[in-house]
Amino acid sequence: MNLVRGILLIAAGAFLIFRGWQIQAHPAAPSHWPVWVFYAVGALALVLGIWRLTRKPPKPLV
Repeated sequence: MNLVRGILLIAAGAFLIFRGWQIQAHPAAPSHWPVWVFYAVGALALVLGIWRLTRKPPKPLV
């Protein structure tokens, strides 16, 4: 499950960074959010996705 979550977080982060770049490159497009919000949330999603993909599986309780 962590693999799927990591891949989804990386995809979402890449999309948000791309969307922020689109808004910054085309300032005539209407946006209610500042561009830095897209970059910050996208970077956070990328970091969390990489963390989920690289962390060790939990040890069994028994």
